[in-house]
Amino acid sequence: MIRYYYLIIQSILIVGLINAIGFQAWCESKNKSYYYPGIENVGFIRKDNVPFSGSVYSGAENQVMMTWNNLLYIKPHRNYAFQEDDLFFVFRKIEEIFHKERSMGIHYQMMGVIKITALKSRFIQGQIVKSFHPIRKGDLLKPYQKINPYISMTDEVPYIRAQIVASEDTKRMIGQGDIVYIDQGQIHGIQPGNVFGIYEHQEKDFEMSSRTVFLDPTLSYPTGQLLILSTERETSAALITWSKNEMLMVHELDVH
Repeated sequence: MIRYYYLIIQSILIVGLINAIGFQAWCESKNKSYYYPGIENVGFIRKDNVPFSGSVYSGAENQVMMTWNNLLYIKPHRNYAFQEDDLFFVFRKIEEIFHKERSMGIHYQMMGVIKITALKSRFIQGQIVKSFHPIRKGDLLKPYQKINPYISMTDEVPYIRAQIVASEDTKRMIGQGDIVYIDQGQIHGIQPGNVFGIYEHQEKDFEMSSRTVFLDPTLSYPTGQLLILSTERETSAALITWSKNEMLMVHELDVH
C-alpha cells in the first residue's frame, strides 16, 4: 500500500515537472526541433508591399463568408496567369502596426489555401482546401509554398531588447499557444528556432496597475517561454510555447 501511494505521488511530481519545464523537453530532444502543425496560418508584419496574384471576387453562391470546401471566384491581378490545380495562400490586411509613433508595417493574417478548379473566359474558380479563418471578398492570393512544420532549434540565441507589438488575433490576453509579434527581426540577428524566456513584472502609475511581459535569455525563473517561428526584416512572429498564466496584452510589452 505504501508503495502504491509512493507511485501516485511520484507520478504527480513527474507530471508537475513536465508542465514546469514544458518546452525545454523539445530543446533536449535528439533532433532539436519543435513540431508546430499550425505553421501555415502564422501571419506576418511587413513594411514593404506584399506581391499578390489576385483577389477573392465573390463566393460561388454569393456567400459573404466562405470556409472549407466552398467554391469562390477570383479576380486576377495584372493578368496573372492562373493554372488549373495550382494552390494559393489566401491572406488579408488586418491593420497597420505602430510602435513608439513609428510604423512597423502592415499586419497580414493567413486565411487559408485554395485550389484553382476551373479557368473560364469570364472567371477563375477556386475551391477552399484549407480554412484557417473565414474568407471574404477582397482577400488576397499569393502562390502556395509548403512550410516545414518542424522548427529547427538554434544553439546561438542573440541578446535582444525589443517589445511585443501585436498578437495574431488582436487578443487582449495572451498565453500558451498564442502567436505574437515582436519589433525586431532579421537585421537584429533573430532567426526561427530562437527561444526566449518570458518574464512578468508589475508597474504602477497613478495607482493604476498594468502587467508587462519581457523576454531575456540571461535571466532565471521564467513565467513562460517563447519560440521564434518566422522572421521579416524588422519583425518576427513567435509562439508562446508555455506560460504559467495569461498575460495582459497592453501597449508596452517589453522584450529583452
